[in-house]
Amino acid sequence: MAQIEVPADRTLPVTAVPGEDGWQHMRIAFNDSPVADSWVFGELGVDHARFVFVDADALSCWEHLRPLDGLADLVLLGRDQEQVAAEFGAPRLGDPADVEYGWVDLPVKDAYQRGLAIEQRRNEPGGPKFAFDFRPHSHHWQMMRAVRESDHEAGVIRVGEADILMAMTSVGDGFFPVHLDVDADGLPVALRIDIARED
Repeated sequence: MAQIEVPADRTLPVTAVPGEDGWQHMRIAFNDSPVADSWVFGELGVDHARFVFVDADALSCWEHLRPLDGLADLVLLGRDQEQVAAEFGAPRLGDPADVEYGWVDLPVKDAYQRGLAIEQRRNEPGGPKFAFDFRPHSHHWQMMRAVRESDHEAGVIRVGEADILMAMTSVGDGFFPVHLDVDADGLPVALRIDIARED
């Protein structure tokens, strides 16, 4: 994808327009100038069904797996999670928007060892059907927690000297056209990511 310079002296607003089956598009505005023209700027490939809008310099401070406070969560998911919770003494978390059973704020080594035992149980022939998620308190965990708690599946956290926004695509993985909106002088006004797919 080509590169353009964007303002670095302020937070850039990101807006999303809903469609019939998820987001129609997301837009990163650089200024308030009227849009005179628009063209395809490139294509954005997405894995794990999420967009991240971030200042590149902030990535040097990003901790994806290392817990910032030495703690981690271990949560149960799937059909037989209640059975497994009973076997391992996992408390009910009472969060139907995310998970029902698991442990939060464990020392990371304890959470890891407990995860190994649960994985061994899952791999037993004829054993219960379930999944589990090991969630160290990293920047990624902070971001995903904000996303899970949001009605719009989007969250913002502070990393280094920048705010980082993560938003779920609402349609899964894929390749999404990116358009550059420009003003009458051909200067960038915004980037727009088309998300809605035509059948």
